[in-house]
Amino acid sequence: MKDLVILVADIQQEKTIQTLLEERRHSLELGPVTFDIFRHSNHDPGVYRQAGTFLGAFTHQYRYALVLLDVAWEGSPGDSAEIEQTIQADLDQRGWRGRSAVIALDPELEAWVWANSPHVPTELGMTWEQIRELAEREGYWSSGAAKPAHPKELLEDVLYRTRKRRSSALFMRLTRRVGLAACQDAAFVRLRETLRAWFPATSG
Repeated sequence: MKDLVILVADIQQEKTIQTLLEERRHSLELGPVTFDIFRHSNHDPGVYRQAGTFLGAFTHQYRYALVLLDVAWEGSPGDSAEIEQTIQADLDQRGWRGRSAVIALDPELEAWVWANSPHVPTELGMTWEQIRELAEREGYWSSGAAKPAHPKELLEDVLYRTRKRRSSALFMRLTRRVGLAACQDAAFVRLRETLRAWFPATSG
């Protein structure tokens, strides 16, 4: 029996979680974790509607189950708590009660990109001053807000202007380099605390 099965909506989520568990485990203060990650072919809507059915087949193969998806997608209920509760209820009925968690990324994974770290502008090819000026001018990020209201659109605009390609490799590089304490996004904090509770680092 492996430790953890993970269902995600896209390759960026997959590579981010993979990098966290394989390369940032000690920064997360986790013990060793054996895991498998599956991507749903219907992305966020598929995860929302079919996570319980998909993961129900694995209840005797893994100790824990983790589900990740964005809040922002066409047809979404639009509320992270509602999304998490709906999927969690489905998981509970499929044999995962007490050993599963759902993390709805509000509004999407790109919110994690905008951690306060010097590595973010280095990877994106634009200074923090340029990013914030662009973000406020275009309405992606309100002055004084902790994170942009439109993180995906901001990322795509910055990459377009710096002629860089949006890719899973970019998310992997950011996950490797950005200090995890710098990411105070509520979904990331809950992910970190959930994993620590399941797989605590052993002393010594």
